[in-house]
Amino acid sequence: MEESELRVGGWEKKSGSRWLKGLFTIILIAILGFLIIGPTVINYSPAYVPSSSLYLANGMWNGPFDIDYSKEFAGHVKISSVSYETTNDQSGKLKVITMSSLINLEDLRLQERVIERVKEEAKSEGIVLSNGLILSTQNYNELDIPTGYSIYQWDALPNSAEYDFYQEAGCYPDFDLIVKCESEIIAKAFVWNQQNTMTLQYQTIICIIFGTNGTIINQATELIEDVI
Repeated sequence: MEESELRVGGWEKKSGSRWLKGLFTIILIAILGFLIIGPTVINYSPAYVPSSSLYLANGMWNGPFDIDYSKEFAGHVKISSVSYETTNDQSGKLKVITMSSLINLEDLRLQERVIERVKEEAKSEGIVLSNGLILSTQNYNELDIPTGYSIYQWDALPNSAEYDFYQEAGCYPDFDLIVKCESEIIAKAFVWNQQNTMTLQYQTIICIIFGTNGTIINQATELIEDVI
């Protein structure tokens, strides 16, 4: 009787070991499949402002311009971006960036990625950011933007007077080569995450505004509400 129990106990232990090995194999295959097949199933899904949006329809803003596509993490994140800008000698720019992935980027240091992305866009426009902060969304409940969005804002200064965008804003070089600006420049970013139920992909939308006054910022914010 004792010998039989020992044999049964040994058989059960061996079965458990095989089960763990099988589970490990399945997990390994799933990870390898994700790494290899992932980039082929992720599609570019650029978000954009439709032409029927008020400020595009009435000609106060123009676009889309600078349509661009890029990849990160060996194609596991596919990025598309389009930009819009004001007309009538006013300085304002809106960039809509879409990051598509099979995983939710909100769990992967999204805040740091947003800040770095805004800095990159600012640098390309000849801007130096300062006094950055994350605004509370409690004061923006009236915005027609997907829930869970975040708002970032910076004061900004041009680092060169040779950019037309800032010359229109009234920027000029001081005698000590410090660039000054008669109009304020504000950098603002609206960020939210959503899942495309058709493709089962996650999308992170980053809308970056560069504006020289509150009116431009408000117009760009209304454009963002129309982003699809």
